[in-house]
Amino acid sequence: MTTEMQEIAITEDKPLLTGQADAKDAELAARILLDQGQEHSIETPHGVVHVTLHGTGATRRPAILTVHDVGQESKSCFSTLFKFEEMQEIVKNFTLIHVDTPGQEEGAAAYPAGYQYPSMETIAEMIPAVLQFFNVRTVIGVGVGAGAYILSKFTLANPDSVEGLVLVNIDIQARGWKDSAASCLTGTLFAFSPDMLHRFA
Repeated sequence: MTTEMQEIAITEDKPLLTGQADAKDAELAARILLDQGQEHSIETPHGVVHVTLHGTGATRRPAILTVHDVGQESKSCFSTLFKFEEMQEIVKNFTLIHVDTPGQEEGAAAYPAGYQYPSMETIAEMIPAVLQFFNVRTVIGVGVGAGAYILSKFTLANPDSVEGLVLVNIDIQARGWKDSAASCLTGTLFAFSPDMLHRFA
């Protein structure tokens, strides 16, 4: 009885240990997806709201929820902050949900004749539908100006949904959108800058 041994070549379809080039390619692909985000139009009891999601949403950590100021949208208000080098560790580990108030997103159509813009309190009441849409239980809110006021109203109505708040330039007088817009236009529109990051650290 003779047994012949044959040499069999086994090729790996997918290497078990990836090289640095593969890791860099994967990181670059993830960065492109993160930068672009996934845009959604979410139906709420008070109308449709535009939201951009960065990340998977499949994490046990709270999501970071942002609401911008009057005359801006989420990209113009928050992109500098979240693209800043020192924020990359946070961006990699948290889901970001950027809420654009009705009609403020990029490329938004003009309001129809007779349109009644929702109050800041009404916009705050839209946020639970956004969290439900993404199946998010808790958030860390980041708001600027009118967005800070909206998040404070949301927090008062839904304290169990908020783990923390970063409110910048909040108007405790609770002026309407028209007054806030006039204030912004006579001053300067607020946007996060890299220099501000050090104030939060």
